[in-house]
Amino acid sequence: MNEFAKTGTVVGAAVVLTLLALATGPRASRLDLYEDEGQEFFPTWRDKTDKDGKVEQRASDMVAELEVVEFRDAAGAAYPFVVKRDDKGRWTIPSHGNYPADAKDRVGKAAAMLIGLKKDTVVGDAKGDHARYNLVDPLDASADSKGRGTKITMKDSAGNELASLLVGKEVDGKLGTYYVRHPKQKRVYRVKLDGELSTKFADWIETDLLKASSWDIAKITFDNYSIDEQRGQIVPGDKLVVGKDDAGKWSFAGVDATKEESNEEQLREIGDTLGQIKIVGVRSKPEGLTARLERANGIEAQMLAQSLAQKGFFLDRSGKLFSNEGDLLFETKKGVRYTLRFGELVLGEGDEVTSGTVVGGKEDDKPKEGDAKKAANNRYLMVTAEFDEALLTKPAGAKLPKEQLDKRSEARTQIELIQKAVEAFRAKNENKLPESLAKLTEKPAEGDAFLAELKKDPWGEDYRLVVTGETYAVVSHAEDKAEGGEGMGADVRSDRLPFEDELRKITTAWEEFDRKVEEGRKEADKLTKRFGPWYYVIDQSLFGKLKPKRADLVKPKSATPPADGSTPPPNLPGK
Repeated sequence: MNEFAKTGTVVGAAVVLTLLALATGPRASRLDLYEDEGQEFFPTWRDKTDKDGKVEQRASDMVAELEVVEFRDAAGAAYPFVVKRDDKGRWTIPSHGNYPADAKDRVGKAAAMLIGLKKDTVVGDAKGDHARYNLVDPLDASADSKGRGTKITMKDSAGNELASLLVGKEVDGKLGTYYVRHPKQKRVYRVKLDGELSTKFADWIETDLLKASSWDIAKITFDNYSIDEQRGQIVPGDKLVVGKDDAGKWSFAGVDATKEESNEEQLREIGDTLGQIKIVGVRSKPEGLTARLERANGIEAQMLAQSLAQKGFFLDRSGKLFSNEGDLLFETKKGVRYTLRFGELVLGEGDEVTSGTVVGGKEDDKPKEGDAKKAANNRYLMVTAEFDEALLTKPAGAKLPKEQLDKRSEARTQIELIQKAVEAFRAKNENKLPESLAKLTEKPAEGDAFLAELKKDPWGEDYRLVVTGETYAVVSHAEDKAEGGEGMGADVRSDRLPFEDELRKITTAWEEFDRKVEEGRKEADKLTKRFGPWYYVIDQSLFGKLKPKRADLVKPKSATPPADGSTPPPNLPGK
């Protein structure tokens, strides 16, 4: 075969191969594109079972960290929101000083979105289409800011990735259906997602700050002092006190009864507002602040004072804490006294308010250029709680030892049995009383003895039959073993059994009081642990409602209707 023939053969073969490639290549790619449709995104993430198929650990319980990253156009940066579970099983929010998160149910629901999630419909494989579907990785520093998606990542306690998914825009006309892709793959899918994930701090915490109910509040004190920061002095102000009686009626302690009365509606609103205070944001206090207040000195004391002052709180020379907007104290029926100290305004919005951070920045409470233009819709608040036994009403009678009460109860039971035997004796003996209680144990000519045995009383003494005219009493001289007596030394007598009921009522009242004391102390301890590490940020509008002036707490006295029921004349000018 000559060279031309050889060349022609080679060229012909190449043409054939090219034609075959053109005919079969697109079809093969098309088949590859859809080959994983219907498969799970995370097939290895499933419940752990034993050899018998019993579930040892649910897939959702494996999650120890959830991260949601979104790109914020205004800041031009990615914002990661993370909740983590520590080695004690507590969920926290690292971006907010590891503030406790109310996350168990939320994380479980988030996990349920991804566990068993299937690749419903393949959209395409072209990386250039990612921006179109809002599926550009928010953490991709090399990409344009447009078309960024939300990245969801879940990890176990060892830091191993359980699932990671980029979620883009919602499919037009398909409610709850989104464009998604795996962060490490180009392929885009349409899938149905049941639920959503929030990166708002308030959505992940218990926002009810005080957990106080208006019905439980008994007294409120507004201590309206101020701080002269230039001189470092406390300037006393009005101290306004309002209280609520057992019927739930509010009143102001400083009413001038000749011309005014309490503004019950306003007072009731204040009580309701205390139960409506929501946490907007938090800041960690300096480590050990509470304990160190008492022993800080030198440079340490200066640093603490500076940290406090930035937020509107001040220490006097004795270490007592004050705030530049005064205090509000309220007491509950449980014996817990809350102290609310109002500090400086919190400027900004979003993360500046909730955590003191700026996306891509760090916490900084120092005033900066341009701060005057920022919104000031929030304010710092510091809360403390303590238990005061004096806030509970003690029972009227003296507290009685349980051991002696039990003995009196035992004596009463025996006295009632003896009295029953005495009455049976009288019924058989023409209404005559026995010569002594011992007579009751003697067997009569017919039948059994009226009393099987006559025991000693609980104090080791004999019971006595005391006869007065036609009446009698079965008596134990009780603890003092002498006739008469008071309190625990009073005789236990069959004709004074209601007295034993009164002693029992007093004892029950003291038991209830002791229970309240124990519960009050536990409540205060729990609140102290909750409030202790944090400065809180609250809505400024709520602060306004909790800073009333005296004029807000009273109103002109209503006219008293005449005794005859006629309408009183109007208060005309000059009259």
